[in-house]
Formats: sequence, C-alpha cells, structure tokens
Amino acid sequence: MSDLGSSKPKMQKLEIQSAESETKLTLRDSILSCSEIIAKSWPKEEGFVHEASRVELYQKPFRHCVIPDLIKDEELLETLQEELFALEFTPKNNDLYKFLQTITDLKSCKSSIIKDFRKLLCVEIRDWLKCVTGIPLNDTVDAFCAQYKHTDTLLCHDDELEGRRIAYIYYLVDDDWSEKDGGALHLYSVDENIQPKDVVKSIVPVRNNFVFFEVSPGSYHQVAEVLSESKTRLSIAGWFHGPPIKRPKPFIEPALPLAAYGNIEDDVFFDWINPVYLGPATQGSIQEKFENDSEIELQDFLVKDKYDALMKALSSSDVTWKMMAPANKRCYRQADESSLPDPVQTCLRLLRSDAMFLLLSNLTGLRLHELAAASSDSEGEEDGIEEGEEEQGGASCSKTNKNEKDKSEDKLCASRCRSEVRHWSPGSYTLVHDTNTEGAEFALDLVLYVGCNDWDMEYGGFTSYIAKGEDEELLTVTPQENSLALVYRDQDTLKFVKYLNCGAEKMPNKGFYDISAVYYE
Repeated sequence: MSDLGSSKPKMQKLEIQSAESETKLTLRDSILSCSEIIAKSWPKEEGFVHEASRVELYQKPFRHCVIPDLIKDEELLETLQEELFALEFTPKNNDLYKFLQTITDLKSCKSSIIKDFRKLLCVEIRDWLKCVTGIPLNDTVDAFCAQYKHTDTLLCHDDELEGRRIAYIYYLVDDDWSEKDGGALHLYSVDENIQPKDVVKSIVPVRNNFVFFEVSPGSYHQVAEVLSESKTRLSIAGWFHGPPIKRPKPFIEPALPLAAYGNIEDDVFFDWINPVYLGPATQGSIQEKFENDSEIELQDFLVKDKYDALMKALSSSDVTWKMMAPANKRCYRQADESSLPDPVQTCLRLLRSDAMFLLLSNLTGLRLHELAAASSDSEGEEDGIEEGEEEQGGASCSKTNKNEKDKSEDKLCASRCRSEVRHWSPGSYTLVHDTNTEGAEFALDLVLYVGCNDWDMEYGGFTSYIAKGEDEELLTVTPQENSLALVYRDQDTLKFVKYLNCGAEKMPNKGFYDISAVYYE
C-alpha cells in the first residue's frame, strides 16, 4: 500500500509537466526547416531570400534577418495582443527614447499565451538562431513589450551591452500599418570611425514579422517617430545573450576650438542689449539669484528692433545650414558663419566680445573678465563699473579693458568661449554620450532663443540637465522668444536637447533658431 500511495504524487507531477510543455503557439514549419540553408548564407557577403519560408537575410549595413509570419496560427495573435495590452506599462523617457514599456521582463507574466511566446523565444527560436548564426547563445533571453504611440521614438544607438549578441523585434501592429504611420526600424551605415553615417535601410513594421540582427560595434539603428495619431506600434523586443565580444576603443571626437574674447564698438553693444540689464542694481539682483540657483532666464534680452532684424536674417534663404552628426550624439543644423547676414554676424561678435564677457561676469559672479576678477578681490568696488557708467550700463568694458591691459599684462584673463548658430526642426536632438569632452570642466552655458514664440514643451526642443549616471532631471530650460538662458554646470552635470517631434510642424517657423555659446573661466 505504501508503494502505491507514494506513486500517486509522482504521476500527478508528470501530468503537470506534460501540461506545461504543451505550447499553443508554434512556428511555421518552413521556418524550422530552412535553418541549415540560412546558416550557409549567414557568413557570405551577399543577401539571400529563402523562397519556401520567405525568410530574408541581408548583410548590409550589418547582418539582419526578417522572418515573415512567425507564428503559425494567426488566430492566436489577437489573444496574445490583448494579453500584452493588459500588462502594466511604465513611461520610458529620456534623451534617447520616449515610449511605454512593461515594468518587468515577460518571464514574470502569468498569462499562459505570453508564457508560450516566451518559451518559443527561449527554446525553438534560440536554437534556430544558434544554428543559423553559429553564435553559442546561452540561456539568458530578455523580453519586454513596448508600446510606441504618437510622437514616440527610440533614437540612434548600437545596443552594445555586455553579453548581448542578437537583438530582436516581434511586431504586433495593425494589419494596415504602413510607412506613413512611422515607427520603422532604421539601420545606419558607419564611417571609418565606426560612427553612424546614413540611414540606408528602413524596415516597416508588419504584423507577425520577426526581425533580428547581430549586435556589434557598428549595429546602429533607431525606431523612427510614430506619426499615426490613432495606432499603437506594439512589439516584443529584447536580446539573446552569449559570450561577450571584443570591442574597439570608443571613438573620441576632437575637442572643439575655444577663442578668447574680441572687441566690439561700445555703440553697437548698447544698441543691441536691453538697457534694463546694464544697470548695476539690476545686475546685482540677477547675480544674487544666479549664485543661489546656478541658472536664470533673461526675458527680452535684445532690443526689439535688433531682435526682429536677427529673426529675419536667420530666416533668410541665403543662410547655408550643415547637418551636425553623428546621429548617436546629435542631429541638428548648424549655420555656416560665412553665409550669415550682417545682423547675425553682429550678434555673434557681440556674444564673443570683451563687453559680453564682463556683462556675464556681472550677471553671474563668475570670473570671465580680468576686470571682474580684479573687482572680486577688492572690497568696495562695484563689479568693475566706473562712476558715470550707470546711464550707459554697467557692462561697458571695451575701452576700459584696453587701459587695464596696458597697466598689467600678468592679469590677462584666460577665459574662452565657443559658439554656434543652430536651427532646430522636427527630428533634431542632442544626446548624452560617454565620450563627451565638453563636460570635463565647469562651464557657463548661454542660449539666445529666436523664433520660438509660445513654444509648447510637448514638441520637445527643451534643454534638460541631468546628473551623470542619472535620468532624473535637475533643470529644464524651455525655449522662449528673445530669452537669454544662462546655466552654470559642473563636471558631473550633463545636458541634452530633447528630440523635436512632428508637432513642431504646427509652429510658425516649424521649429526655432538659437545662438549657443559655452564660456569657461
């Protein structure tokens, strides 16, 4: 009796194992049967299409494969889709992306059909991939569900992380999803430094399609912005892991040149700057606020007629714009200074002038000018402002500066700056990246915004400051018409300009302009 009694739970256990091993979702038979043929083509230089399975293998810009109609019984896809939508999602939003993602890996899901799909990934699909690619994949398989809605995107990156060997995406979009809905998977070519160069392949999401590629130092890709206002780009994505591969040293861009300040005529300086910012009392109160907050925005910074002339000049068809790259770091247009009309040239000369360096010293308390440095060391002096200057403004320094240089060559200020004129339009952004050399020092960021009246933050285009290694924002600077934004940052503070989405098309200028400068003490 004891033997019979002990055998009963064993039988139950076997029955449970058998029930769990039944998989409702199955792969198409022709996919499983073509693995050896695809494997022979995997290392070759030319692509290959297997007629029976319709599996498409491509070698450029890097190895990737499209498997259409992955799941055999398409009637089950509706159930899988409903179960995925029922999961708990969390917003993912930083410099690189904006979309919704499941809070945890799908391995924690209790839904039987989601478990079935994950089992397919971890067993049949993984074994198929091992056969095709020759990569000794291990048991680690990441799987997350993502929803990309209107204006959501994932910008250019390479997916490289220790152990990731194959990246994949499984699409559960509507049957009528098309190129005009956005959300395509863009693949980039690379330059001689293994930096992304151009989008050379665009894979439009198709329901029940499975796309995968080999993760490498040059596997740069992005999810294009979703343009549809009514559809959701639903997908399951993740990585198959294996032995890590050797990576080349990251490419570090050469540091941009810095320049010392130049001269500008006093009358030009006073004609351009709003006189409210030139009085010692105003400068003192601004400095006090800046020293407490490390940031400030000065409204109506330029005299109106000069601002209007600047706006008109930047909108001129005579300006030549160059796209700034690579896409894993930035994407915006920079003006060729030789093509800039006179008002823009004058404004740039103003921001690079000795008078501006002294004005910024007076507004921030930083030592950007030798007069400011001398005044900081001498109690009772009023920020380098001589008696009688208040009517003209406390920042006049071009003539005084020349006299000071004659008195003491050893007090020359080592302050430097770099500046550029930028055009921001839908698709523009900058990204935080590990090889950024600009953040190696304390710096004062200056941005003069042009042509962004009533800007809506929902369109992006704002500048975010974050602590290194953190996603939480320390500060957000929103574009405001004729506003001068000043931010002082340390070595552990990073910044990025948030991706401008298609909503910016609604603005009068379909974006905005700015003049950006960085000052170093």
